[in-house]
Amino acid sequence: NPTMHKSLLLVPLLAVACSYPRFAASKTVELDLPLAQASKLKCKTHNGSISISPSSASDAVHVVAVLQARGHTQKEADDNLELLSVAHSHDGDALRIYGDYPLFELSNRSPSFSYTIQVPEHLAVSLVSHNGDITTRGTSGATHIETHNGDINAHSANGSTSVETHNGRIDLSLRADQNLQGVAVSHNGDIDIRLEAGAPCWLHARTHNGNIKTPSVIHEATISRRSVRCRIGDGEAIGDLKVTSHNGDIAVRDAND
Repeated sequence: NPTMHKSLLLVPLLAVACSYPRFAASKTVELDLPLAQASKLKCKTHNGSISISPSSASDAVHVVAVLQARGHTQKEADDNLELLSVAHSHDGDALRIYGDYPLFELSNRSPSFSYTIQVPEHLAVSLVSHNGDITTRGTSGATHIETHNGDINAHSANGSTSVETHNGRIDLSLRADQNLQGVAVSHNGDIDIRLEAGAPCWLHARTHNGNIKTPSVIHEATISRRSVRCRIGDGEAIGDLKVTSHNGDIAVRDAND
């Protein structure tokens, strides 16, 4: 009976809709953490954004974290929120910052940790979010950024920069006065890269479904419909910039564009 079949399908759908925790509670936590001997910051969150900016301090980082949890009642959401905390540890040369909570108790309660962090300008950063945007501004240390669902907006003045998002846009500004080793990957999203005054480099760009735009002046170019290999800048290119998008356009601009 087609009518009965459709009615039966509605039962699990309604059950799922009713089970979603509609109430939310949030709080803000501030921390000042000493770097000790750390030369790198590692920050990871499953749900939430990460924003990095430089500070005047040379031996500490300042963290502002927004924590959120959900529940079927406001009291349950408030109680769940109390189970969330910001944890940190020193692992070798890295200071780690991460959210701590009982995974089983908060299953389907959407715990989230969003971070705004001020760091010494020279500090290397490794930033990971499963669901959330990641932004960096004004740092000169090596940069690694990864998010599954979210945009990346990053400015790096270091030769070693790697950014990847599965579903999101990448806006990247690179200023390297030495060997540039840059990697930018978006599985579903456009990539826009600005090469500020810096060392010449080789560009390797490839897209499965999209267009590629290069600087107006390039050298030793090998161009096909979906890929470009060329040298950017004057002089010997000692660095590499590798850019890949499965579904999305790629645009690379230099200081002259």
